Amino acid sequence: STENDQSEELLELYFSVQNFLKIIPLADDHYRFTASKTGREFTLKLFCMDPSHVLEKTAKSFRSSVFFSATLSPFGYYKDMLGGKKDDYILKLPSPYDSSQIDVMVAPLSTRYKNREETAERLAHSLYQQVTENPGNHLFFFPSYHYLELVYNHFRNYDDVNTIVQEQGMDEIRRDEFLTQFVSGGNLAGFAVLGGVFSEGVDLRGDRLNGVAVVGIGLAPRSFEKELIKEYFSNRGRNGYDYAYVYPGMNKVLQAGGRLIRSETDYGSIQLIDDRFLSPKYQSLFPEDWGNYRIKK
Repeated sequence: STENDQSEELLELYFSVQNFLKIIPLADDHYRFTASKTGREFTLKLFCMDPSHVLEKTAKSFRSSVFFSATLSPFGYYKDMLGGKKDDYILKLPSPYDSSQIDVMVAPLSTRYKNREETAERLAHSLYQQVTENPGNHLFFFPSYHYLELVYNHFRNYDDVNTIVQEQGMDEIRRDEFLTQFVSGGNLAGFAVLGGVFSEGVDLRGDRLNGVAVVGIGLAPRSFEKELIKEYFSNRGRNGYDYAYVYPGMNKVLQAGGRLIRSETDYGSIQLIDDRFLSPKYQSLFPEDWGNYRIKK
C-alpha cells in the first residue's frame, strides 16, 4: 500500500514536471518566475501576468474566435486580456431581463478592513432589513470567512430568520446539502464567500432565491502576485491598480449578483454594501439593469 502510494506520488510529480517543461518555451516578458520556500519545501512557479499574447497566438490558427460571458465588463479590460485587436468586433446584447425585476439598493457603509468591527452591527441590521422587506430566501456574500463570521455573530441575534453558513473546504455532498435548503416558500439567510463555490454557476430559480447582498467591492487583499500584475500593466501605460484589483473584484460582484435573476419570471432584491459603489469608477462598471438603484438610508 505504501509502495503504491509512493509510485502514485512519483507518477504525479513526473507529469507535473512534464507539463511545466512544455510551458517553459512559451515564457517571455508576459511571465515571471517566482520562488517560495516554506520550511524544507521549495516551490517554483511560472506566473502568467498577461495571457493576451498566448491567446492571440492560439487564435491565429483559426479563422475566427468567439469569447462570450455575461460578465465581460469592462470591455476594454477583457479585450486587452483576451488578446483582442483594436478593430475586433464587439457585440453587447441587452439583458433579456427587465430592470423592474430587480430592486437594486446601495448601502453606503464602509467595509474597509479598519472599519469592519465598528460597522458590523449596522451591516447585520441592513441585511436583516433586506430579509424583512423582501420575505423569502437570501444569499449574502462576504470577501472573507473572517468577515462573514464577524457579521454573522451579530445577525444571529435576529432569531426569527433561519440561517445557514458556508464552511471552509466543503465537499460536493456538503455543497449540495447547502443549496437544497433553498426551497420555494422558505425563509432562509445564507452566508457565503464572494468568489467561492456559491457565487458563480449556481442556479436557484423562482422563489428558491429572493435576494442577494454583496458586502464590499470584491478587492483581493494585496499580494506579491497581484502587485506584479499591477507593476506590469502600469509599466505599459495602463491603470495597473484597476487591472490587478478593481476589474477582477467587480467581476466577482457581478457574478454574485447574477445568482438572483435566472429567468423572465424571477423577481428579487440586490443590496450592494459599500460606499465606494457610489463612486464614478464603480458606477461605470454597473450593468444597465442595475442603473435604477436606490440609496439605502
